[in-house]
Amino acid sequence: MIKHSWIAIVLLCLLLFFLLVHEVLGERTLALDTYLDFAVAEHTLSFSFLRYITYLGKSVVIGFGSILVVLYLWIVKKDYLKMALFSIGMGGADIINRRIKNQVKRERPDDQLVDASGFSFPSGHAMVGLIFFSLLAYFIIIEVKRNSLKWVVGIGFFFLILLIGLSRIAMNVHFPTDILAGYSLGIAFTLIWCNLYKLLGRFI
Repeated sequence: MIKHSWIAIVLLCLLLFFLLVHEVLGERTLALDTYLDFAVAEHTLSFSFLRYITYLGKSVVIGFGSILVVLYLWIVKKDYLKMALFSIGMGGADIINRRIKNQVKRERPDDQLVDASGFSFPSGHAMVGLIFFSLLAYFIIIEVKRNSLKWVVGIGFFFLILLIGLSRIAMNVHFPTDILAGYSLGIAFTLIWCNLYKLLGRFI
């Protein structure tokens, strides 16, 4: 039962995502967007820190990082299955995110503190960033032998992903529900990827 619990998590994440899509398309004022609405003041230490954190989720950073991961899997590990699935996964995640944004067409909040283009829902930083950094953590964890280091890597990347999402709210370029939708879709995508890799690895 526990072995296949990831399927239930995927379904719950997708259910949450589609509920958020329904609410956003209905142009309703969502409670999460009202109560979790915070922005940091410019020219403060918090602003500088969160601005650097938000850059880690930018397309150019994720793209460059993905190229490095592909080269590592190809040249060093010679794990061609993982390399192919990672390339398809990252490219597919970006395309899916852009397609959904163009379908939902939710405008970004006013008074943004950093430059942001395109529509708001779901957050690409939250969704694609979660997928990239989760897979990166997964690759590191399966290589590390000590359980204590596995926990350090996992917790470290968890907080990095969380901070990236919070930074987008703090920079006032996303509503909280944009981040929640990105996370829910990203978690579902990552779990499907990991289990697909394990399944195909048995036959290849």
